[in-house]
Amino acid sequence: MKKLLSIAALCSLAYISGAQTAPGVQPFGKIDKSDLELKQCDFEKDANAEILFAKAEVAPEGVGRDQFLAEKRHVRVKIFNDDGKSMANVTITFYSKLEAIAITDLQAQTINLVNDKVEITPLDKKQVFVKKIDKWYSEMTFTLPNVKAGSVIEYKYRVAGEDFPKWYFQNYIPTRYSEIDVNIPSFINFKSVPHVKQEFVKNQGEGADAVQVRAMANIHSMPREPYMGSRDDSRERIEYIFINTNVSTWQKIGERMMLANDFGYDLDRNLSGEDEIVKKAKTISPMDSRIAYVFGEVKKDMKWDNVYRFYTFDGTVKAWDKKSGNSTEINMILYHLLKKSGVKVYPLVVSTKGNGKVNPANPTLNVFNNTVVFCPIDSSSYYVMDASNKYGLYNTIPANILNSFGFLMDPGHKDYKPMFIENITPAIQSVLLNAEIKPGGKIAGNVEITSYAYNKIKVLQSYNDVDEKKYKDSITHNDNNLKIASLKLENMDIDSLPVTQKIEFNEDLAGSDENYIYLNTNLFNPIGENPFKKEQRFSDIDLGYLDNYSIYGVYKLPAGFKTDALPKNISIVMPDQSMVFKRTVTEDDGSLLVKYTLIHRKAIYFQEEYPDLRNFYAKLYELLNEQVVLKKS
Repeated sequence: MKKLLSIAALCSLAYISGAQTAPGVQPFGKIDKSDLELKQCDFEKDANAEILFAKAEVAPEGVGRDQFLAEKRHVRVKIFNDDGKSMANVTITFYSKLEAIAITDLQAQTINLVNDKVEITPLDKKQVFVKKIDKWYSEMTFTLPNVKAGSVIEYKYRVAGEDFPKWYFQNYIPTRYSEIDVNIPSFINFKSVPHVKQEFVKNQGEGADAVQVRAMANIHSMPREPYMGSRDDSRERIEYIFINTNVSTWQKIGERMMLANDFGYDLDRNLSGEDEIVKKAKTISPMDSRIAYVFGEVKKDMKWDNVYRFYTFDGTVKAWDKKSGNSTEINMILYHLLKKSGVKVYPLVVSTKGNGKVNPANPTLNVFNNTVVFCPIDSSSYYVMDASNKYGLYNTIPANILNSFGFLMDPGHKDYKPMFIENITPAIQSVLLNAEIKPGGKIAGNVEITSYAYNKIKVLQSYNDVDEKKYKDSITHNDNNLKIASLKLENMDIDSLPVTQKIEFNEDLAGSDENYIYLNTNLFNPIGENPFKKEQRFSDIDLGYLDNYSIYGVYKLPAGFKTDALPKNISIVMPDQSMVFKRTVTEDDGSLLVKYTLIHRKAIYFQEEYPDLRNFYAKLYELLNEQVVLKKS
């Protein structure tokens, strides 16, 4: 790692002021004794650490054509316990393609209260490291010294950049006070776009005013929650958008990208040995089979280096020769080979769910982190392919880019525009079970699980990422009474067919005896455990894709037993009709017939809809787990 060459002298003196009357910002080194003695966050008692304040000041520096935006940040954090000490490990990622853009004026220190006296430990500048991530970005890392439960750490720095930053009022730990001050000359056209639900404690200036101040206080942390999409998209934040610049429209951005060495230049470069693949592809029909062949060849030959970028590092030629590359290099190779094979394809620049959703009203490249391949099939349907995912299917849009905007590029017509990526076709998964119940509370039988599209991808990934025992445990949801005697998977390598799992199983029915048998007919339930048990929700819910589940079971009853308690036939429906669950249970000619269906009609639920969703799932799992009781006659 390259050591940081220039760093400001660190402040080695702190002084204590009286108790702070309201949340706010203090100068570097000035601290209230009450903050040093603070034992827990007032509004989030179980927090391991708390941001006491975070402040940014954004203003232009330089003159005329050399003018650029600079941002000064100051952060102070209270550490409550050993689990909070990780906050002392600081990483700052910054845009560094232009050499003038860098982090400067860094000051950092740890403040402890020892025997009622302030002890200051400044950061040693030799322990500050800068490394280049790629041709666009670098990162600075450092660890604050002498950190323990009760410490306060703080750091401040200046960073210059091409674009306005997003400012996050909300963080992964609670924040007592957060403020951003913007002071921009009137000849620079921009607007601020808040994404907030909590009220500002300071709110100066309108959205397009040159001077703006926004601040919040007592902001709950943003926890990790099931099906939350991007954690950052859920945080209280504000965006700043340039207007009327040379890259302020998608069209201008597209034109600029096509001239770039790490994008447009790499789209159509010839690859060694490509003629053999292209020649064979052109002999394959129908077109769908041709697409499947080329996609399969690229996915088989290329190894993803686990790096997402929307641009190339070393270029497609080098990536092809070494059979390894980042996400965009692999998909540009796919684009090139499909195009040479006579398939109509276009680059589609995207952002994965974890990276954040794209705002079509804010033309910028900063949000993207991948390029995939868009292939129109007809006027109403299309494929979106990502060959960097070894479990991906050519005919299934990657789940990690669904329900957001991508940037579609048509170089031939010089047409560049955002497009919404969605899949309105449900992914189906069915469970067909046939079993015999035996006296004494034992059951044996076979089951066939058929999984399409995203459900197939989940099966392939789960099966290949763990050993067979762990995979079997996942199918049985770690039920020690349910044993899989044999397992066979079919159609794993054929993208156009669902994967089928054929299973022979046996089970000891818990609580059963010679007189009563207790049967849970929710065997091999494909939806797992209830993910929505918590009463409070802080983010929107992104289920990813539409899916339909069905379980159909036939259970032969043992001689001498009859049903004593049979679950009722019932349906439950979400208030907006977006989710439906049905259960039918009947007895016919010595057999028990059970059918469950769960239908999802939308994938995105807003935070405000969570109470209805939570209540639906609570009832759903109550119904799934209701037992059948058999009694000896």
